[in-house]
Amino acid sequence: MRLIRLAIIVAVGLTLESCAAKAPGGPRDGRVAIVDTHAHPLRSLRRGVAVVSASGLLQLMDEFAVEQMVLLPPPFPEGHPGIYGRREIKGMLRDGGGRLAMVAGGESLNPMIQGTSPDNVGPGVMRDFRKEAEAIAGAGAVGFGEIAVEHFSSGRGHHPYESTRPDHPLLLLLADIAAERGMVIDIHMEAVPADMPMPPARLGPRPAELHANIAAFERLLEHNREAKVVWAHAGWDLTGERRVPLMRSLLDRNPNLYMSIKIDSAGFPGTKPMGEGGVRPGWLAILRAFPDRFVIGSDQFFGESTERLERAREFIDALPPDLAQLVGRENALRLYRLPAHTP
Repeated sequence: MRLIRLAIIVAVGLTLESCAAKAPGGPRDGRVAIVDTHAHPLRSLRRGVAVVSASGLLQLMDEFAVEQMVLLPPPFPEGHPGIYGRREIKGMLRDGGGRLAMVAGGESLNPMIQGTSPDNVGPGVMRDFRKEAEAIAGAGAVGFGEIAVEHFSSGRGHHPYESTRPDHPLLLLLADIAAERGMVIDIHMEAVPADMPMPPARLGPRPAELHANIAAFERLLEHNREAKVVWAHAGWDLTGERRVPLMRSLLDRNPNLYMSIKIDSAGFPGTKPMGEGGVRPGWLAILRAFPDRFVIGSDQFFGESTERLERAREFIDALPPDLAQLVGRENALRLYRLPAHTP
């Protein structure tokens, strides 16, 4: 098994390097360097890839003028055949030239949250959860995640449906640990302001009805204001409810809430940041109102099409220069406590 993994790692690295070499042109002069806070080395270990070559990844980053990238594992439940996490990702950091960072817990903390009823969290569970969170911090991670609160299945392979209360006792504990350590929590949560039917376009395993989660999400944010929570995938909305007014109201009431922006062809068109004429006025207005609370999180899976990374680049290039600098780079350096990279 180990020899097979090594062979696949080399093959994927060569594939990525080949793709980078074929990409048209190099980075244009004057582009704002991006710090991408949410990217995945691979979709699933089940697909046969343990770790993507760091050298191939760095070449792709150069093509899109990505200065630094935060890698994290997808949020999988316990026993998922494709699970991977900090052990696999940490190996990439050594060869990343200081340009790669890690968020972890999607492979360990998330299964504990998903597998424990909010009404049955005893001292032993709390102790084990804290121990794992402390191990993640000790491994050099800059945050905890990706944590699933409302995660739809794509209907592909082993992409699961997951749901839990945002104010789950283990999430409240994680907020305390994140505050103690100065680390962020990366949350994947489709917006459900009130109970609603599952959108009909959703595929794969899914319930008929979704339960409201915004009020409970605010309880998580209120629990410890020193805990910085990044609500991932702003701009990629699958319920039709994550609109600018909802996000503005949450940002206004919760100073420890941040959002990472993902640009993708899927999702409800009315909630996307980009329109035919560039960045939509409502999105420009919310970025102006909260210029220090947004970062880029492409949600790019490597070894696949680079569409999400391309769209992230296009979005930053379409912003006014001051916002492009803040959203594309400066906010992420500060929020994730990353040192500015100097080639």
